[in-house]
Amino acid sequence: MNKKKKNGLKWVLLVIVLIITAFTVTMVACGLFKEKGSEKAAEEQGETAEEELYDTGSLSDTGLGGIGDVSIDTDEATIDFDLSDLPDTMEPCGICSYDGCLYITDSFSKCVWKASADGIDILAGADSSRDIYDKPQGGYNDASLTEALFKLPWTVTPFLGGIAVSDTENNVIRLINDDRVDTINSANGTDEYNYPTGITSDGTGHLFVSDTHSDSVKIVSEDGTVSTFIDGLDSPMGLSFNSGYLYIAETGKNRIIKVNATDVSSKKSSSDIELVAGNGEEGFKDGATPEASFSSPKGIAVAGDGTVFVADTVNSAVRLIKGGQVSTLNIVDERIPDAELVSPIGICIQGRRLYICDNFGKKIYTADL
Repeated sequence: MNKKKKNGLKWVLLVIVLIITAFTVTMVACGLFKEKGSEKAAEEQGETAEEELYDTGSLSDTGLGGIGDVSIDTDEATIDFDLSDLPDTMEPCGICSYDGCLYITDSFSKCVWKASADGIDILAGADSSRDIYDKPQGGYNDASLTEALFKLPWTVTPFLGGIAVSDTENNVIRLINDDRVDTINSANGTDEYNYPTGITSDGTGHLFVSDTHSDSVKIVSEDGTVSTFIDGLDSPMGLSFNSGYLYIAETGKNRIIKVNATDVSSKKSSSDIELVAGNGEEGFKDGATPEASFSSPKGIAVAGDGTVFVADTVNSAVRLIKGGQVSTLNIVDERIPDAELVSPIGICIQGRRLYICDNFGKKIYTADL
């Protein structure tokens, strides 16, 4: 082959290579453009959803599933509590309403606050040593209200005429009563708890305890006897008792369940579990209760009419379960409209008002129902 033919062949091959390269680059560019466009659309959709989630108004649902306006049936009068004196350092974790007062656990100061019509003050919990970041370390001792120490007071509930506290990192349940803090000692004589978190009472002398790290809910009787109410769960946390049922935020399975608790003489099994809401997958989806999804729900409150409110912690949201549907509520601090829920845990209903403890956000949100 002469030199001229060789050069011609080289040019033909070069042109073919250039055509193939140009085609490939064009297709890749188109693909990237499409991908970026999809990402941008998803991002804009997410921003829109976030704006809708924290829209104006004290509390309303998203309207999904035809639920309509949020309302509950209650004869309890709504009390106006002034929480403005709470310190900026406070990390509210658990909350309950009892006998015309609010009781709030503070995971920063390791104490329990009491709010009444007269104001707000520390009910129980002494000052403790602080770490290099000036955070109280807490401790453990039974003593008078001003001398007792907690390690991590998680939540509170009325029990035996006083206020029970789950002291999580001490692995005990404490009782505030008669100007003292005492440990509810087990009549069994053994260490009963492994990271107790959510607690609630049935009002007849039984205290239910979410023993989170043992994947069970335990029950404490008036005489101190501790037994397992149900096990085989996945990291249960929030509890609420209503109309003979124990409602459980099964945090590890991202769902809400309930168990008939009218008869607590025998241990319950998985066959006794009734699904309230959640498909078991981690996510953020409203809709029919079996299809909706949650992300590590840690708090739950049930109104007298069966309306369920859930502190959907990792989703930074409060969810409503009613009429077979799950929706997301708009929670707004009217004083600071730009503030958003970060890590809701404790949640309770007082009259026609909902209280939400934002632990990481260091705020207590209120919403009128």
